[in-house]
Parts: sequence; structure tokens; C-alpha cells
Amino acid sequence: MRFLAILECPVIFSGENTYSMTSIDMCPSVGVTRGLVSRHVKVLDATIIAVCIWEDERFSQAYFDADWYEKAGVLWGDRYRLRLEPIEESQVA
Repeated sequence: MRFLAILECPVIFSGENTYSMTSIDMCPSVGVTRGLVSRHVKVLDATIIAVCIWEDERFSQAYFDADWYEKAGVLWGDRYRLRLEPIEESQVA
């Protein structure tokens, strides 16, 4: 069953944190991240919205692991939202 991840986070640049990462660095990349089917990114009012579709939940869980959450806390604090949910077959049709 396909799995959906929607990340909303502020735009952060590499010089603004101890990891030297940008907000887009925290988003999975198609062709690089195992199990990622598609990624769509939009920037609106200094907020990144990344919609990711995964082959199944285990790939999403492997990407959004404890290390990812630790880095997210450093980069964004409580200013991000990550929604993870299965995509029901009836929703696709």
C-alpha cells in the first residue's frame, strides 16, 4: 500500500544551523531515496511544502527516523509539521 508524507517547514539556509543544512536537504529526493515514488515541492510565504509518495510505510519510516527528527528539531524547532498516512486504494481511483 502506498504511503503519503506531507512536510511543512520554514525555509532555513545552511548558515543558520549547526548541521549546515538547508530545509530542502531534509526532504527525500526521487532517484536517490529508496522507496520514494514521487516528490512535489512548493514554497509559499517562506514555507516549504513537500508532498512525498512512498512505495509503502516502511520506506517512509526508514527515512523519517530518529536522526531525522533530531535534525528537524535543531533546524525548525516546533515550526514544522509532518503528516504520515497510508493512501487507501479507494482514494487513488
